[in-house]
Amino acid sequence: MSALTHRSPFCLACPLRGSASSSPRGCPAQLRWLIRRISDNDRGAFAELFDQCSGLVLPGLRGQVPDQHRVAGILAGTFIEVWWLAGCHVDPDTDVMAWIDEIVQRRVADSWPAAPSAANPTSPGRGILGALWAHSIEVELAGLLSRRHSPPQ
Repeated sequence: MSALTHRSPFCLACPLRGSASSSPRGCPAQLRWLIRRISDNDRGAFAELFDQCSGLVLPGLRGQVPDQHRVAGILAGTFIEVWWLAGCHVDPDTDVMAWIDEIVQRRVADSWPAAPSAANPTSPGRGILGALWAHSIEVELAGLLSRRHSPPQ
């Protein structure tokens, strides 16, 4: 399904807390408005999008990935990708939650270990996300959000 046609059920539950008075009403419109602001390097809009959407993404991600370090790395990497690619998704028909979900699903698939290669059968595979990688990407996300990084317990 295309990111432009999929309608996420999560958007209906998306809170509109802390929104600027000039933001549009209604979750899908507000998320597109935030993406437009993020595309202009608005870190406040990025923090607002993260706060509204990360809690919606996290339960499904935890259900797919048993390792907390991989979950943290995938979540952080997803939102860093949103930061960098927001300008490519400012179309008025963009379904932001579907786009974020597509990023999550691709990152989940990429995070699974690859089969050992014939050349190196003991190789763990290039897809493994270790705790060190997760920590690095979380630190990068914390910097973008202007927040202190606190590792998962």
